[in-house]
Amino acid sequence: MTKKSHALTLAEGDPDFKTNATLILGGNVERGYVLRTAYDSLAVWKAKYAIGVSPFYPKVKTTLKDAALIDNEIWVFGVDATVAQHIVDAVSIGAQFYKVEPSEIMRHIYVKNLNAERENGMETKALIKANMSLYEKTAIAINEAASILGIKGKLDFYIYSASKNHKIPRDNLSEAVSRGGGRNFTSDSRIHKFFVGSNNGLRFDEFLTNMHKTELNW
Repeated sequence: MTKKSHALTLAEGDPDFKTNATLILGGNVERGYVLRTAYDSLAVWKAKYAIGVSPFYPKVKTTLKDAALIDNEIWVFGVDATVAQHIVDAVSIGAQFYKVEPSEIMRHIYVKNLNAERENGMETKALIKANMSLYEKTAIAINEAASILGIKGKLDFYIYSASKNHKIPRDNLSEAVSRGGGRNFTSDSRIHKFFVGSNNGLRFDEFLTNMHKTELNW
């Protein structure tokens, strides 16, 4: 029997449109466990989406205290994907709960339409620059988190981005993650359709979406 691989998602929003962590280039796989993380605190997240959840109290000592079990998956809140220690803490919580090694959770990482805060007030050039910085810092933080956790070997970082994304076009995205230490940036040949929500949780639309992959932790 083949052992199922696990995954980590970053910057989750509305759980109705949570990130698909089963797609890979040219196909899909069945995951064992998925650890989901959100930038918002649990209180802010609950206010945005008006969803009742069962708080989960981590048994490991971390700076992050907000976690919940939603649809049989652990969600950790208050996770800034550009802060390595936040990623370390979230992965430690997930690894303890699922009883797996941190490396098993971090081997496959997903993010969907990561965008800078206060994006609506920015000119296009400024928005592209801000989002490039965000992706670069996220890639750096993932590498640093892997180092802190003693994880060896490459990590696959999957990025969902709108097919026509004026906020960060493909070439800018590739450059940004390369600056952050990514290698072998590749795009899936398929076009996907996903619902994507705004940062404030007030809007959502269905977009044609590309999936890209870069490799980290070399």
